[in-house]
Amino acid sequence: MSHFNESASSWDSPEKITMMKNLARKVIDIYPDIFSKDKKYDIMDFGAGTGLFGLEFLDFAKSLTAVDTSEAMLDELKSKTKERQDVFTYNIDLESTNLDKSFDIILSSMAFHHLQSPESVMLKFKAMLNPNGKILIIDLCKEDGSFHPDNDKMGVKHHGFAEQEVKKWASHTNMNLNYSIINEIEKNHQIYQQFLAVVDKN
Repeated sequence: MSHFNESASSWDSPEKITMMKNLARKVIDIYPDIFSKDKKYDIMDFGAGTGLFGLEFLDFAKSLTAVDTSEAMLDELKSKTKERQDVFTYNIDLESTNLDKSFDIILSSMAFHHLQSPESVMLKFKAMLNPNGKILIIDLCKEDGSFHPDNDKMGVKHHGFAEQEVKKWASHTNMNLNYSIINEIEKNHQIYQQFLAVVDKN
């Protein structure tokens, strides 16, 4: 993930900050029964990067565990949270490594298209999920490969996902799925959609 290490110090562009803040706000607004100020959770942010998405959920966190393959990205996140005692970082690749922890909520925004095998990571998420826990994944709907300027350099393994692919993640791991389109991005003279998949155990 050298691209992300090289890009970490300049990652937080106004466009990315606005997009992630808006995505987090939409999730919170769609699920007010989950994200109410009187409820606190152990949360994992998978593919956390510099924390643009996950840190928006600190009001609902007993703890926030940020997981990413880029040490430099996590260093940026740590610089934002150095006064806090409830934020933890793990510089690991969950596709090849296990994390022996459990969570009430597992978040991931714009990370799954970098995975070789999303289904294998979903199985790990399931094992890490506390009873009544939820997995919330945001990523691109299927696109023509033009969203990223350099797919190979940026570690893109999937050009977004069709709804049927996301349904397979849930069915193959024997979990429930609630799927919806929650956002559109205008870029490269076209519209890219983003989905929210909310998954929990049967």
